Amino acid sequence: MSFPALVEPAAALPDGEAARQAHQLILGGFGSTGQRRLAAGRVLVVGADEVGGLVAAHLADSGVGVIGVVDAAPPQPWDDHLGIPDGGCATRAEAWVTALRRTRPALRAEVVPGRFDLASAESMVDSYHLVVCAGEDAARCQLVDDVCARAGIPFVWGELDGGRARLSVFWDGQGPGFRDLHHERPGAYFRGMSGTLRLWGGWLAAAMSMEVVKLLTGTGEPLVGRVMTYDATLGECSVRPYERRPGVDRPAELTAAEPFFGLLSPAAAEAARGGTISVLALRDLVAGGEKFALVDVREPEEYDYVHLPGSTLIPKGEFFSGDATERLPRDRRVVLICRSGIRSAEVLALVHRSGLPDAVHVGGGILAWAHQLDPSMPVY
Repeated sequence: MSFPALVEPAAALPDGEAARQAHQLILGGFGSTGQRRLAAGRVLVVGADEVGGLVAAHLADSGVGVIGVVDAAPPQPWDDHLGIPDGGCATRAEAWVTALRRTRPALRAEVVPGRFDLASAESMVDSYHLVVCAGEDAARCQLVDDVCARAGIPFVWGELDGGRARLSVFWDGQGPGFRDLHHERPGAYFRGMSGTLRLWGGWLAAAMSMEVVKLLTGTGEPLVGRVMTYDATLGECSVRPYERRPGVDRPAELTAAEPFFGLLSPAAAEAARGGTISVLALRDLVAGGEKFALVDVREPEEYDYVHLPGSTLIPKGEFFSGDATERLPRDRRVVLICRSGIRSAEVLALVHRSGLPDAVHVGGGILAWAHQLDPSMPVY
């Protein structure tokens, strides 16, 4: 189903844009009107990671006039794509905006300061025509959807889950939303935990950017009420419809879980409340010579990439589908560790129930050890 363009065309293109966008200007059904609509468009990108950052770059290449970027996280080595964004910036948002301003001077790129959360979300989206987000945390995506529903603007959503990418357009008043596609809020899939190929992020970013172009210009049929799934390992792409569910409030009350923003189960949160030690405490255990078993619950590929000396690998899945708890020593304290403390907290709840109430996990995991004690340690 097609929709009217979200914006009226700008009176003229910025200097130099006509030559740069020559191939789009001669495209049948798009032409000067479509290009001038892009120039008048205002898009907010929530999250400038290996998907969101590339979305901002694609939109700038396409000629979108104003691109706001919100991401207060510091840049990481894996955020570099063909030499961009720029180094030396405090946040991902600043890095991408700096790069876009340098390479696309006709574009107005702007850093939206702060974190996209309950206190700031509504004011952040207020001046934009639509929002794009492919965040790893489903709770944040749900918040984006709720805020966009209140504002009456579209939300172009995407996710990566291993070898699968999915995207859709949620637009209250025009079609179903995030809560209709996800009957229950899905768990987070952190690419830093489970891995992904950079090419999948590139495919998803290009596909999401195309949805933005269709919405701003009124061309084609946006994925409103439909979800596209691309299975990269099989080379298969499918589109299926979904509908509004009865009983779902629209717009919903804004919600978000803290402090892990929806990442920990209640059992894990309870176990971690009294069973967390810091990396400094772990360092003291090692230095003090106390007997304990350090169990790494990440996946083998992660363990091979980096691990603490003396740790034993037992992946999280073996605790929940196998006999891993029976293999834990009973003559010494068990200390669990993972990348950031989320998976180890989930395993900790199970280990407590198995009869080892004195087991603990390391808050912040490998990342905290690297940041606080060993900056030379590789992180991911």
